[in-house]
This record gives sequence, C-alpha cells and structure tokens, in this order.
Amino acid sequence: MNFRQHFTPKHLPRTVALAAAAYVAAIAVGALVGAEVLLRSKSRWVKGSFLVVGRSGDRLLLPPVPESLSRDVLGVVPLNPVRGHAVIGHVERRGPYVERPVLEERGVIQPGWIAWVSSFVYNGTPAQLDANYENVVVRTDVGDMPAWHVPSVTGERDLIVIQIHGHGGQRSQGLRVLRSLERTGAAQLYVTFRNAFGAPRVGKGHMTLGDVEAEDVLSALEWARGQGYQQAVLMGYSMGGNIALSALRPSFEPLPLPVRGVVLDSPALEWRDVIRRQARRGGLPQFIAKPVGRMIERLVTRRSGQNFDTVDQLAAAPRFGVPILLFHSPSDKTIPYWQAKALAEARPDLVEFHTVEGARHIRCWNIDPERYEAALEAFIRRVTESRRDQL
Repeated sequence: MNFRQHFTPKHLPRTVALAAAAYVAAIAVGALVGAEVLLRSKSRWVKGSFLVVGRSGDRLLLPPVPESLSRDVLGVVPLNPVRGHAVIGHVERRGPYVERPVLEERGVIQPGWIAWVSSFVYNGTPAQLDANYENVVVRTDVGDMPAWHVPSVTGERDLIVIQIHGHGGQRSQGLRVLRSLERTGAAQLYVTFRNAFGAPRVGKGHMTLGDVEAEDVLSALEWARGQGYQQAVLMGYSMGGNIALSALRPSFEPLPLPVRGVVLDSPALEWRDVIRRQARRGGLPQFIAKPVGRMIERLVTRRSGQNFDTVDQLAAAPRFGVPILLFHSPSDKTIPYWQAKALAEARPDLVEFHTVEGARHIRCWNIDPERYEAALEAFIRRVTESRRDQL
C-alpha cells in the first residue's frame, strides 16, 4: 500500500483547511504574545548570569558561558552585595575557565563566591560606585516617580543630565557612565517612568513606547528647575531614547528647563520596524513574521490607543533643533542599526554618530569605555560651552 492509496484528491480540502487553521493560529498566538511583551514588559532583575567565581591574583576566573565569553566589560556583584563589586575587562584567556582582568574593585571578590555577572555592570544604586547621591521623587500627575539625584562634584547647580532607561529596564543600566558625567561637572538625575518597574501603575499598565512617558521626563525637568538647575541634557537608552526625543515635540514647548542636547544609546526610533524585526528574530519564518508584526501593531493600538506615528522619530527628524550624540552598533539584534544611520543621514547638521562594532543592544559602552566616555564628555562640554557663548 502506498501514499497514493491513502491520499486522494478528496483529502485535499481538509489538508488545506488544517494548514490554513495552523497558519492563522500561529499568527494569532505570536501576535498576542508580542503585544503583551510590548505593552507591559518590565523586570525586577537586571539581566545577568549567576556564576561561581574563581580568582588568580588580579584576574577573575569564570565558567565559559555566553555572558562571560562576550566581548563586553562586565560587572561582578556577590550574592551579598555588601561584600563588594568588581568591574572586569575583556577576555584574556579561554579554556576550562574564562580569565578576565580586574579593572576596578570595591572590597575583594573571593574565590568560590557566587556572583551576578553582567554586561550591565551595576545592578544596584550609585552606592556601588561610592557616589554621593540621594533618593528623590519626581512628582507627576499620575504619582511619584522614584529617582536618584547625583549632585555635581563642584556643588554647582547649572547643568543636569537626565538619564532615561529603556523598555523593561531599570535605572541602574545608566550607572556605567556615572563617573564620566561627574568629570564634566554635571549633576545627574536617574529617572523612571509610569508602568516601569518600581514606578506607579497607570490604568491597565500599558506602555506607550515613548509617547505618554515623555510627560514624566517633563516632570523631571520641572523637578530640576525647582532645584535650581539652569539647563539639561537628556540621555536615553533604547526606548528611553524615544522618550527623550518625544519630550522635545512642539506640543510640549516651552520646556520647563532648556534642553541643550540629547544623547542616544541604541535608540528605538521607529517601532513598526522593531516589531517586524523581533517577530523574525523569535524564529518565525518570514511568511508568518510579517503578518504577526502587522497584527501586533493592530492589537497594541486597540488595547492601549497607541499612535505609532507619534513615536516615529525618523519622520520627526526635520523638526529636531538640538545637538544629538548617537551610539549604535550593526551587531544590535534588538533595535535595527539602520534606524540610527538614517537619523544621522537625515540630520548631519545635528547628529554626531558613533558606530560601535560588535556591541550588543545598549552595550556600546562595554566595547570601548574610554572611547565612549571621551565622546560623551566632549559632547557635554561642547553643548554647555555653546550656551555660554550665546550669553
């Protein structure tokens, strides 16, 4: 008995119907999951791996896992954080263990300890850098947003850099540049926004991908003005970059405090493209990924009222009026590199674009901290001096 004896033309309609049903089900499930992640994603924990740490002099030895083998500068925090913290450099030797040099250390990391190891480097507060800071709240119409205020080392209240974390992220992801910003003489405010971890939940807890969250940044600018600051720079990571640019839209003018520049690290500039990319990255074949992306967009709009045009920063590029420092990597698998390149090409008069080869999403600093910080510090000084020249 062969296949033809079992499969006859009368079976064809049923087979086509089952295939069609499976196709529709795959699109529906993918879209429902994707929409939920886009609307609500937040995490109590900063991404990283818990590993048993070894030591040989000024080198730490780590098991060979993806995080320890990455090209990034890493942070190491013992399970008991009061025992210390270390920043370790790039891989020097691979074998049964991954060997990395200790660049900075607070306390002494002991062999045999279990520690959090991550390219986000810090998972706590500015205390991990022995920084002088205070816990503050930014008052908004929907509740108090927690923030860290790091005063200027000079004591002046002139420029403040407002750090805005990304989708599903936390304030600590910005701590990697705390020391760099201190060297510029700027104060710092690490903020969060509605429906993110640790912040007030509003309505159904839906995020708006930079749209309404921008109002919380306006409140942060209001807070800074109330503290006596004269000017600000906005620094945003991933979705935080979209929030920073959304805060500059004409409907919000005049701003509570003048914004002299914007720093963007791996910014999400056009969300429809990001959605399609993530659907494809999730392993869906192209013929399913495209309709899933379109369905996610429709579901998000229906559930939250999201206006994707409002947060399309590439379309908004002609109206930008402040200098922009932009970091992105062609290796970013979360936010397409072409978006940053398109922004730089659209506004070469404003955008200083730094391509960072080999960096993962919002890990541009980790590949070459010295180069990243040199560009950041030069940008901060330039926009500040530009204001002084105008006075």
